[in-house]
Amino acid sequence: MARVPLSKQWILSLPSCALARILHGFGMLNCFQRHVVLSRALLVVCCALLAGYGAPTLAQTDDKPLRIVTRNGPSLEGPAIRHGEVFERDTGMATQVEGIPFRELYNEIMMGFISGVNEADVMLVPAPWVPDFAPFLADVPMDLIASNAVRSIHPAYREGLMRWNRRWLAVTIDGDLHMGIYRRDLFEDPEHRLAFQGVHGRPLSPPETWTEYLEIARFFHGRKDQQGNTLAGSLEAYLQGGQRIWFVISHAAAYASHPSYSGTLFFNPRTMEPAINSPAWQRAVSEYAELMSLGPPDLAWLGSGDVRKRFSEGKAAMAVDWADIGVMAATLEGGVGSENIGFFELPGSTSAWNPITERWDTLAYPRQVPYLAFGGWVAVVPETSQNKEAAWDYISHFNSQENSMKDMLVGDSGINPYRREHIADETVWFDLMGEQAAEDYLDVLRSSLDAPQLALELRIPGYRAYMQALDLQIERVLRSEATVQEALDLAAAQWDQITDRLGRDSQRRHYISAMGLTGSFP
Repeated sequence: MARVPLSKQWILSLPSCALARILHGFGMLNCFQRHVVLSRALLVVCCALLAGYGAPTLAQTDDKPLRIVTRNGPSLEGPAIRHGEVFERDTGMATQVEGIPFRELYNEIMMGFISGVNEADVMLVPAPWVPDFAPFLADVPMDLIASNAVRSIHPAYREGLMRWNRRWLAVTIDGDLHMGIYRRDLFEDPEHRLAFQGVHGRPLSPPETWTEYLEIARFFHGRKDQQGNTLAGSLEAYLQGGQRIWFVISHAAAYASHPSYSGTLFFNPRTMEPAINSPAWQRAVSEYAELMSLGPPDLAWLGSGDVRKRFSEGKAAMAVDWADIGVMAATLEGGVGSENIGFFELPGSTSAWNPITERWDTLAYPRQVPYLAFGGWVAVVPETSQNKEAAWDYISHFNSQENSMKDMLVGDSGINPYRREHIADETVWFDLMGEQAAEDYLDVLRSSLDAPQLALELRIPGYRAYMQALDLQIERVLRSEATVQEALDLAAAQWDQITDRLGRDSQRRHYISAMGLTGSFP
């Protein structure tokens, strides 16, 4: 890459919009991260001064490969490499994929933006990070937005995750939604059915509420299946810094999303007062903590990928996870087998916390609230890329109907259904899972995505800071270092600090937009 001599003018000539982007990104980081960024930036400048060279220019040579950055491992990085090889064969444009551990991915990208040393052309990133990255991203070409490939993306992902502040900044490449999976062979076993009926006075069937889910988990925990496996009652992710925060929110969605007051899962839309220390969240976290005792002894160290593998191996009666778990359970060689699995919507509740009256309201029927947990992964192009046309061509190739369908049939690809066609064509799913399991699987996806009470992911600036603060307090609860109320009160106080630092009025506007409440609040 060509370089130019450093001069004071290089810094002073930065346009105001670039300075604003730097300051915005800098504000997204915590104190330690800011120190690292400043240290790196200083190192870059010092090395440049010593060498007589300055910051890298934006010019690229024609033979420089298209650089794609995403998380490492089979999920995301695997499809990025596979599609890159075909893209290079078809276009002659070489690709280079850099996989970064998920825990480091946000910091690495943000530090690259702020320090000015970002060299990526394409980034495959979580959709909730787009608001933080927005000042550094290029707009999606309008011909791509108008294409059939984009128009066919389910509105829950297209309208909610590809735009930010009235700009099209991302292209959905994955659709994330939590769902339940259970061992059909266990639930249909006559001995289990008789024993469960005797204890609970109702038939053993997939849970409609979290209360039923807990009852079933307690019933099966420690029992053995016909293969001699000692069963966990249920499996969810509990690894600190992993995916557990979205499992906690899945529990809270049923209690904290009142049918009469939309958008109150995370904040009060009028005041931006955090909702995460309400009795609804306290109940959710208490149940999540109890379920830890109904899993395997090492549950605290299990992430979502471990949950999928353990359930697919036949080690639990139930699990909650993303749609990947269905594909893995149906296809893992020597595993539980597609004929022995069924699916259910995220459990709900017969009561909901009323944020206005501050009391529990009894509902006429069990109300299930699907949740776009994490939202999914999207493809973005940095504004600094000098090969934007090829970058968008690669993204179009990556998320084509043909490629996305292939990705979804691989249990560890990290790609889940996100187009209507993905869940409309039953044939491919019948071939993969068998008719009964496939019908269950598709019914859950369809009913969840089209549900009027679908809970949207929190998607505002500072998202990662909010989630890290909450995750830290969840850890204190699981370690018995704080009561649920103490931990959530502290998390709420920290959320208030983050909101004030980023600007309460602007955060409120962003939250109202992200929750689809525009027009409901002045």
